[in-house]
Amino acid sequence: MHKANSHFTDYGIPVSAEEERTAAMCINVDREIRFVIAAKGFVLIINPENGYSKQVFFPDNNLEYPFSSFSSNGLFYTGAGTMFMVLDPFLERFVYYRVIKNGEEILGFSFGEDKVGNIYFTSYPHCHLLCYHPKTKEIVDFGSMDSSEKYPGSLAIDQMGWAYIGIGTENKNIVAFHLEKGYKKNLIPDSQRQKGAGYVYLGEDGKVYGHTDASDLKDVNYSSRWMKFSDGEFQYIDSNELSPSSFSGTGFQKIHRNLETNYQVILYSLSERIVRMIHKETGESKTITFTYFSDGAILSTLCFGPDGHIYGTSMHPLQFFRFDISTGKTTNFGGQIIEKGGGGNICAYASNGSLLIGVAYAGGKLYVFDTSKAFIYKDNPKLVLQEEKIHRPRCAIALSDRQHIIWGGFPGYGMVGGALGIYHIETEKNQLITHENVVVNQSTVSLAELSSGEILGGTSIETPGGAQLREKEGCLYVLDWKSKVVKHKFTPIKGAREISLIYVDSFDRAHCLTDQSVYFVCNPYQQEILYQQDLSSWGNVIREGFVYDITSKTLFCLLSKTLLKIEISKEKVYEPKVVQRLVREASSGIVFFNKQIFYGSGSHLCSIQTEK
Repeated sequence: MHKANSHFTDYGIPVSAEEERTAAMCINVDREIRFVIAAKGFVLIINPENGYSKQVFFPDNNLEYPFSSFSSNGLFYTGAGTMFMVLDPFLERFVYYRVIKNGEEILGFSFGEDKVGNIYFTSYPHCHLLCYHPKTKEIVDFGSMDSSEKYPGSLAIDQMGWAYIGIGTENKNIVAFHLEKGYKKNLIPDSQRQKGAGYVYLGEDGKVYGHTDASDLKDVNYSSRWMKFSDGEFQYIDSNELSPSSFSGTGFQKIHRNLETNYQVILYSLSERIVRMIHKETGESKTITFTYFSDGAILSTLCFGPDGHIYGTSMHPLQFFRFDISTGKTTNFGGQIIEKGGGGNICAYASNGSLLIGVAYAGGKLYVFDTSKAFIYKDNPKLVLQEEKIHRPRCAIALSDRQHIIWGGFPGYGMVGGALGIYHIETEKNQLITHENVVVNQSTVSLAELSSGEILGGTSIETPGGAQLREKEGCLYVLDWKSKVVKHKFTPIKGAREISLIYVDSFDRAHCLTDQSVYFVCNPYQQEILYQQDLSSWGNVIREGFVYDITSKTLFCLLSKTLLKIEISKEKVYEPKVVQRLVREASSGIVFFNKQIFYGSGSHLCSIQTEK
C-alpha cells in the first residue's frame, strides 16, 4: 500500500497479468526456433528447446495492443497502434520499426507475404493495404481497400501478383487488388454483402483459399462453401481440395507457422504464465513456465458487494478480484473461475440480496455471483446466458421490485442498436426489447429507475462493432418495462453522441453526463432542462462515475481528473463543486464507503477522502 498524501491511498495492482495476443513460431536459416508471443507493449520470446524466455518491450514506450503477427526468414512482424515493427527473436531486439501517419489507428491487422519475400499488412479503420520491403526498408501504402468497412481480418497474396483481403463486419467483403497495376475489385456482389466477414488464407501449396460464411472475425475456420482464388478471380471447390493454412487458432490468438517445427504449441497463456507444447516426433508433452514484468491489467467497473467488500474485474485478461476495505487486502481469484471469461471484462453490476449480477463483454454474458458462498468454477459465479444483441454491456440496475435486473449495451460486430434485457432473478429468464422498440439505431448505455417504477434510459449512437453510424445524437427515454412500451423520448443536449451516466434523485430529477462531460439536470417527464454545465475542464467521463451519499444528501461525480460533489435539495438545483483534484487519474469507478471514494486508475485501485 502506498499513500500519496493524507487524503489519497494507492492500494496497488489487484491483477498483475497481461493478455496473450497473437503469436508465431520463428525459424532461422540454421533451423533454430523461437516461439514469440505479442502482448500489450511487449513480446515474450521462448526457446522451446531449453525453456529460456526473454521479455522485449516495444520501441519508444509503445503500450498499444497488437492484433496479428507474421513470421518469415526468422523474423517476427507485428503492429501496435500506429507502429509497424520487425523483431529478430534470436538477437532479442527490434531491428526495424516505424510510426506510420496515414490516418489509421491500428497497423498490422492482418499479414501476408508475396513470392519474393515482401511483407504486406492491413490497417484499421479504413482497411488500408501496405507493403514493407525487407531489403530496402521501404513502406508503400496502397490506400483503402473498402470505402465503408473497418476490419480487414485476413490477407493473402497469390503467385500472380494479386492481394486478397477478407473484410467485415457490417457488409462482409473479399477484395482483390493487383499490386502492380493498382486495380481493385470486390469479389462479393453488393446483394450478398451482409453482416459477417470474408476470409482468405494462403495454403501450404501456395494457393489462396477462403470463404464468405464467417459470422464474425473469429468464426472463420469452417465453411460449407470454400473458394479458391487466382489471378483476381475465384472458383468454388470441395473442402477436400483445401490446402492447410500456416495460421492456427482463432481471432486475435492465432499462431503463425505452428505446425512447421518439431514443437507444436497446444496452449499459451500470459495470465497463467505457461506454454504447453508437444514434440511431434516423440509425442512428449512439455510445459514451460515463465515470468515477465507487467504494469497490471486495467481495471473495469467496481462494485460494492452486499457483503461489504469491493468486487471487480480487470480487462484483457478478465480476472476477478475482491478487496477487503477493513484490512486493505486484495484477493485475486484469477480468470479460471469465470466461465468463458477470456479477454473481456464485467462492465456493469446490479445487486440483489447476497447476489451480484454482472454483465460482461464479450458476447453479452450474464453472471450470477453469490457473495455468501465460495467462488467455484461453473458453480459460483454461474454463467446464466449470453446475448449477442447486447454484446458489449454498459449498464445494469436492480429494480425496486427485487425481482428484475434491467441491462443494456452495444450489439455485436456489424450490428447497429443494442437491445435491452429484462432478467428475472428467480426463473433466470431474460426478455429482450430490441432497439427498434426502444430507440431505433441506438444503444442503451445508462439506466435509472423513476419513482413510478418506469425506467429512464440514456442512449449512444456509437457502433463499436464496425457498423456505420445511423444517427447524430443520443437521447433519453422513459420506458414502461412491464408493457415494454416507450412512453416518450427526447434529445436533451444538441450534438451529444451519448448520455453516458444517469442518476435519478428522490425528486425524480435526472442528473446526467454526456460523453463530452456535459453535466445536465432535467425533468424527464416534461423534457425540461433545469441546469447545464460543461465539466470537461475537470476531466473525461468514466464508467459508473456517479454515487450518492444518503447521509450528506450529496451526489458525487468522479471525472478522470477531479472529484466533484452536488448537493441534492428539493428547493433548487445546485452547481457541482470541486472536492479535490486527483493524485492519480481515474479510469473506472466507483464505490463510496465511510467517506471514501474507491476507483480504478489504470491497473491500480485507489481511494480518496470526500472530506478533508
